[in-house]
Amino acid sequence: MASTSKASIAQPPPPLLKPKSIIPNAPAVVPSFESLPVNKSQVEKALTALLAHLEKAKSTSSFDLLQDEQHKLSLVVGLKKVPKRPVHKPIRLPLKHALINPKESPVTLFVKDPQRQYKDLLDTSDINFISRVVGLDKLRNKHKTFEAKRALLKEAELFLVDDRVVIEVGKAIGKMFREANKQPVPITITRKDLKAELERAVSATYVQVNTGTTFSIKFGSTGLHTPEQLLDNLLCVIPQLAVRLPFPNDGFDIIQTLHIKSTHSTALPIYNVSLDEQGRFKGPSQAEIEAVQAKKQEKERLALEKQKKEMEKEKRRIERSATKTGKGRAGKRDADAVAAAAAVQEVEPVQAAEAEEPKKKKSKKSKD
Repeated sequence: MASTSKASIAQPPPPLLKPKSIIPNAPAVVPSFESLPVNKSQVEKALTALLAHLEKAKSTSSFDLLQDEQHKLSLVVGLKKVPKRPVHKPIRLPLKHALINPKESPVTLFVKDPQRQYKDLLDTSDINFISRVVGLDKLRNKHKTFEAKRALLKEAELFLVDDRVVIEVGKAIGKMFREANKQPVPITITRKDLKAELERAVSATYVQVNTGTTFSIKFGSTGLHTPEQLLDNLLCVIPQLAVRLPFPNDGFDIIQTLHIKSTHSTALPIYNVSLDEQGRFKGPSQAEIEAVQAKKQEKERLALEKQKKEMEKEKRRIERSATKTGKGRAGKRDADAVAAAAAVQEVEPVQAAEAEEPKKKKSKKSKD
């Protein structure tokens, strides 16, 4: 029996090359807190002073109505420069201790239709910390009015959304949720371990970066966390600012100030950038500014040329549609231009010949 040659053996196809745009980036490594220019003792002192102030404020008459309130604590971040564009998707920052307790603070999940399919999926996955599931059709039909949207906003502390219907849900709820800092957080509901995905979403805090230089990040509350847990969350959030913000090339150098505060207190500083040459923000050089200006001027010039061409094209279209024949004045003008060019070509040889005749006569006389 003849042996099978290597050429006849079916070879596996070569691996497909993925475009660079769809290859996932490696997750950024979060630096340690010790490697940052933030003094840990200053963080501890500021947090202790803030908690002491809130405890003392409970005994004052101005806070009698707020004694049962859980004071939410936030980290206020000041940047050295404004982001180029707002980041519409909330940035997730994992915490050591969950920001909310789903048993006490309701969590709502927006999903694709049919709604019942995802309710059954949560039941089969033993997920009991989602308070309510709302389908897209139900959201559009039953929460159409302003009052219905406001009631839905007050129902839950955290809103999650299937990442496949983020745009549709955003159009349905409007800007009310974003203004209240309750914009739905996208989650991947098709993951195999859906329970772990939802637990990560519920146990994290989120930051919305707009076009300003300051924003706040919730890291705990006095009613749910102990002072040690608040400190753990704070020390967990600060290093993530070096890699999670939309300034990939700046790292922690983009941070100007850090403060902590509660809902009813002033902000206590925990970090201020130094005023030496290394701490100041270095703006673009003169060459970079000139390059940007030249690029802007070139862009404006091209836009102006394009606009002129479009206007000329539209003018010719209007002229051609002026008569029933479709030619109009433009056709006549083009024909006149062609005729004039032909006439010039015919006249030029005659004029040249006429100009040569006097020269010939003059030369003849001079010879005589």
